Amino acid sequence: MALVTGASDGIGRVIAAHLAANDYQVAAAARSTERLEALAEQVGVHPITLDVTDEDAVREATSRIEAQIGPVVLLVNNAGTGGHSGVSWEYPADEWWRIFEVNVKGPFLCSRAILPHMTQRGAGRIVNLTSRASMFPIPDDFDAVTNSAYMASKAAINRFTEALAAEARSYGVSVFAISPGMVRTNMTRATFADDWDDPDLWTPPELAAELIACIGSGALDNFTGRYIHAVTDDWRAMARG
Repeated sequence: MALVTGASDGIGRVIAAHLAANDYQVAAAARSTERLEALAEQVGVHPITLDVTDEDAVREATSRIEAQIGPVVLLVNNAGTGGHSGVSWEYPADEWWRIFEVNVKGPFLCSRAILPHMTQRGAGRIVNLTSRASMFPIPDDFDAVTNSAYMASKAAINRFTEALAAEARSYGVSVFAISPGMVRTNMTRATFADDWDDPDLWTPPELAAELIACIGSGALDNFTGRYIHAVTDDWRAMARG
């Protein structure tokens, strides 16, 4: 059983469909019940309406999935938000912090709820979706407006992944942070509107889905704790050893 958050749209929807097509039972979680039900009709996933920032809801949903559908062997923390660009000192504080709640608290709560089951069974894999925006240096002559909350939240996810992998390794659980590359989604549309039709900029979301399926197979377990970029890292060669 795979649990994919943020599965109603964008990259998460592609990941859920890809895993379902590759013999996983998939619990597809998101806030949009209508979109989840449409996905369930198309590819046979189990729709789970869920706000990943709600601790009680996460606990209840993961317990219900484990009891009624099956043990979660692969957790994909994909739910995320980008907010909007703007200088930090003019960004509304509640909106800035909301990005952290979705992008960092959400993966923490979902991992926290699933890990006791995984550690008890001595097996499991967790994938946290991150971004290259968490790592690339900002040039001195950069004059565009950034999004400090998004960049910082994804940097936090990278470190959270490393720490969680170290904590869970002895229990047989592997944890990864993956960057899917530049993917056309509703979240990227506003930021990259001027480049929307540039075919050389964008990465197909299926590439991230293939990487996650590879992780789910156990082929990359030796690289637990690592940041893997779906485009620039030769993870297929890594899987072959």
